[in-house]
Amino acid sequence: MTPNQSVTFRRFGRSLHPVIRNTKDLQAVVTLDEAHWVATAAPTEGLHADEVFLRWIDADDNGRVMCWEIRDAAQWLTDVLADHGGIDGAKASLTLGAINGESADGRQIRAAAQKMLRRLGQDAADEKPLTLDQVRQIKAQAEASSVSEAGVVLPEAAEDSDIRQYLTDIITAVGGSPHPSGKDGVDSDTLAAFAAESAAYLEWLARGAAPSGKETNDVYPLGADTGEAYATVQSLRRKLDQYFAQCHAVALDESLVGRMGWTAGELETLDLDDVAAIEHLLDEAPIARARPDLTLVFDDPINHHDADALDAFSADVIPAVLGKAAASLSARQWKQIKDFFAPHDAWVNAKPGSNITDLDVDRLTTYQQAKYADLVRGLIAESEQTAFHLDNVRLVEKVLLYQAGLLELANNFIAFPHLYDPRKRAMFEMGSVIMDGRRFEFAVKVTDRAAHAAIADSANMYLMYIEVTPRAGEEGPLELAVPVTSGNKGNLCLGKRGIFRDRLGYEHDARVVHVLENPISLSEAIVAPFVRLGRILTGKIESITSKAEQQFDQRVETTVTAPAEPAPTPQKQSLANAGMLAGAGVALAAVGSALAYITEKLTKLHWYEIWIGIGAAVLAVLIPTMVVAVLKLRKRDLSAVLEGSGWAVNARMRLTHRLGRVFTRKPRRPLGATLIGKRRVRTAIMIVLIAAALAAGGWFAYDRWFADNGTPAGPTSQPTSSPASP
Repeated sequence: MTPNQSVTFRRFGRSLHPVIRNTKDLQAVVTLDEAHWVATAAPTEGLHADEVFLRWIDADDNGRVMCWEIRDAAQWLTDVLADHGGIDGAKASLTLGAINGESADGRQIRAAAQKMLRRLGQDAADEKPLTLDQVRQIKAQAEASSVSEAGVVLPEAAEDSDIRQYLTDIITAVGGSPHPSGKDGVDSDTLAAFAAESAAYLEWLARGAAPSGKETNDVYPLGADTGEAYATVQSLRRKLDQYFAQCHAVALDESLVGRMGWTAGELETLDLDDVAAIEHLLDEAPIARARPDLTLVFDDPINHHDADALDAFSADVIPAVLGKAAASLSARQWKQIKDFFAPHDAWVNAKPGSNITDLDVDRLTTYQQAKYADLVRGLIAESEQTAFHLDNVRLVEKVLLYQAGLLELANNFIAFPHLYDPRKRAMFEMGSVIMDGRRFEFAVKVTDRAAHAAIADSANMYLMYIEVTPRAGEEGPLELAVPVTSGNKGNLCLGKRGIFRDRLGYEHDARVVHVLENPISLSEAIVAPFVRLGRILTGKIESITSKAEQQFDQRVETTVTAPAEPAPTPQKQSLANAGMLAGAGVALAAVGSALAYITEKLTKLHWYEIWIGIGAAVLAVLIPTMVVAVLKLRKRDLSAVLEGSGWAVNARMRLTHRLGRVFTRKPRRPLGATLIGKRRVRTAIMIVLIAAALAAGGWFAYDRWFADNGTPAGPTSQPTSSPASP
């Protein structure tokens, strides 16, 4: 892409942002080094844009918009459109004349748009507009069709009821392929899998067909009785294999007998009063105690859990296989019986494992006729042709979505101008929080509060995490990060409630669940030391008062509960009173001495020295506080709030005092509003106090001025004596 003009930058706060006003600006900006972009990556979650549009933009389908995806989208859009006026106007309609017929995708878009206009009953002329709503209507109709997606056919696509049943059975037996309608359909691979599995299943059934009468074969060596005898063998196979394996071990070392069967640990934990536990133990125990002669004698003690199956085995299986009844079974005979049933066992284990075995065998046999598969292949071919047109419809939808939304997405990704405009909303902003008599206009979605707070801590901002209760029928709760950028803390605290107004104007209950404390404004920082001093003094006074109350309560309780004592003699009483008066006198003397000392020191100072001292003390407190506050306020950075939500931001989005008032503001009363209940008493008291302070200061200054000039402050007095006579 070749830029058509130089790039313009605009300063927002303390950072420079590229300006994207039209297609020319977009073409120029996307050729910039990505370091000049405000952001290079962002999560698609939380972006308020058309979902299909975001899926097209997110080409690698990783849930994030990357800078290369924005660049590719801009390149593709400007290539397929010859007229970029629709991009500049963010139009959701397209005329044929605006499409670039020299581009490969442009030719497909133009041909598809012409067909759609004709389908809508309009003349396919260059000046006729095709809207996004019209395209989506046609797309929905095509997707709802039973043969709408490439190679996927729904059962309802077939007019013949037998073919519909055939398609339904295919989906039941081997599963279906996803169709845009949300249902499962049949494609070429599914059809081939069904054909192969159904043929294999029918062949398996044919190979294992039971002979009639008393006839036998390899799979059915006992004829019709094979199935029942085989089931009896299978019920004992595990126990007999275990028994004869133990017999072989005992034949080598008879001492191993004691280590077979139940272990000491199992017996210690066995609850002999629990029938279920005993039965479970017997089920796992050997059928009998192993013998070194490799023989199972039926008259020996047998595990009662296997006794019935062993009786059926000795009565029915052994005579049928070995040709005679027997009172015992050797290891060699057991192997002979297993070999006898081996072909039948192999056939049983070869049974197909899919759901195809649940289908009616006669219907499966009918499906082997070629007409069924041929008719479905025809429907699949029709579906593929329809899907080719549907892909073109989606391509038209894509160009319309890009034309309507790409410029706005680029602005919200590369430049961020809407973030600083109180009349607009950035795509990633969730809405406004109204709380403590203020509106907080900047709110971003948070999915992991701990991870977000770890990153947002570097923002140097007072940040509230707000839990939003969803309306009925909505998913939630939703959590937001909301910075406080002007004014003061006020009543903001954990648990503070307010409302959240989303982008559509719906209101939700909101509550503060976490706070990151930082300076909000310079005025709050100036007042903060005095607020802390007031809290300290108040705390001390409350502490002293509380202690005095406790002491008083203790004395009262002691007086009430103490036993009666004889009244003190008058002499002792007078001495006690004298001591109390002396103590009070000493205390008053100490207080008076301190006041006298302070007054003496103040009277030796000029009035301006006193004010200079007071001012110096105030400045000594304020200057460090103001310096720290100014430094922190200058470092306030909105980008850290966004980075906590998954954005990759290049620019440090520093906040100025003016921008701070954009995101946090207290609405003024409307013009013409009437105020009832003015605070006249409070105002009068404040005026009186200020006047009294000024009068006291003026009197003190007046008195000190006359004292410094040697003139008495009172009326002039006459001398009491005349000069001495010579």
